[in-house]
Amino acid sequence: MHGSTSISNKPFIKVVASLGLIILLFWIASFFPDLVLTLILSSLIAFILRPFVRFLEFRFNLKRGVAIALVFIFVGGIGVFTLIETIPILVGRLQLMYEQLRHFPFEAKLTVAAKELAVHIPFVDPSNIEIKVHEFIQQLISLAGDAAGATLSYLANLAIVPFITYFILAEGDSGLKTFVEGIPNKYFEMSLNIMDKVGKELVFYLRGLILECSIVGGLSIIGFMIIGVPYAIIIGILTGIANLVPYLGPITGASLALIVSLTVSGNFQMLLPIFILSVVIRLIDDLILQPICFGKSLDMHPVAVVLTLIIGHQLMGVSGMIISIPIATILRVSAVETYWGFKHYSITA
Repeated sequence: MHGSTSISNKPFIKVVASLGLIILLFWIASFFPDLVLTLILSSLIAFILRPFVRFLEFRFNLKRGVAIALVFIFVGGIGVFTLIETIPILVGRLQLMYEQLRHFPFEAKLTVAAKELAVHIPFVDPSNIEIKVHEFIQQLISLAGDAAGATLSYLANLAIVPFITYFILAEGDSGLKTFVEGIPNKYFEMSLNIMDKVGKELVFYLRGLILECSIVGGLSIIGFMIIGVPYAIIIGILTGIANLVPYLGPITGASLALIVSLTVSGNFQMLLPIFILSVVIRLIDDLILQPICFGKSLDMHPVAVVLTLIIGHQLMGVSGMIISIPIATILRVSAVETYWGFKHYSITA
């Protein structure tokens, strides 16, 4: 009896041990956030470009290095042209917005706006409103500063992304083949199944995330322009980028729109339209975009998503918040497929 119980527990023990090893690897990786983000970004770009490289390689009988070079030239050309056309415009608008915010009598306008709000809502204390709004803005500025600092510190690493991407595209198949050849026979089929499922889930999730962020950014731009928020295009773009972190996009957009509108108008008249717009975009994202973009790939409860983001932020800051959901997806798929594999592939030792 004892022996049969021990045997029946073996799959569970092996699953726990496998997950423990994966978690340990991610914990070690948390000490090198820039390196991890660089590898993930390079892998993502390689995933996206790989079908085009393989098409050129097999359709026109080109060597892989030549096919990769042609794809790099084409994509790089489009990227450079886009940057040349858009960066000066965005930089100019950001500089103008910065100058207006820097010279704006914010404290005085905030006092006037708080008193005006208190007239319409008698039980509201104007001084309390000022304190709360000021604290919120300071927190937002601090978060934006952290994100900007992380972005600027990471820009230097972007220079090596093309080289790593090239290596993944050029040597990825042979490296994967070498790894697969080292897997023991009894784990071979299960391991291939896990790698296949993890790869498909990640590609599906990342493509869906890009589509979701683009649509959220576009809807934000259109909505902010309709209700008359200044710098609607810039705020909408930042909203789409912030949506890389689940639930953060509409909140960021609404906060930025309110700050800019308050700075320009000096009152809270835009508060209700901005709030309604952010709620509408949030509902569209939750009820329409996420089911279409992700299907069942993001099979996580909202509470689990929030906890995952908190853990990612604690371990790796802003970078951790961005990559925490893909990592959680890897862990979830690995756990499910490992447990299924030990049960169905008759692995006993």
